[in-house]
Amino acid sequence: MLICDYFIVRKKLLLVPDLYQRNGLYEYQSGFHWQALAALAAGAGVAFVGLAVPPLRVLYNYAWFVGFLVSFLVYFAMMHSVQPIAQAAD
Repeated sequence: MLICDYFIVRKKLLLVPDLYQRNGLYEYQSGFHWQALAALAAGAGVAFVGLAVPPLRVLYNYAWFVGFLVSFLVYFAMMHSVQPIAQAAD
């Protein structure tokens, strides 16, 4: 999710002062980014399906890659409507 957010969603623009401010751009809802947590759960959930269903064991065996891909795609789908930061602060 961090890779998708930085490179795809925000197009490598980061407002450093907002990282340390209350009610800044990166505080989200009560300090939690619910879309990111949902994407994380989706990636982990798909990998755990491979643990529970023997024919899909390959999903569990390659959990790092499966989890990354699923989380990346789910996060991107949820964040596609978010507008990237237009200008970097000079």
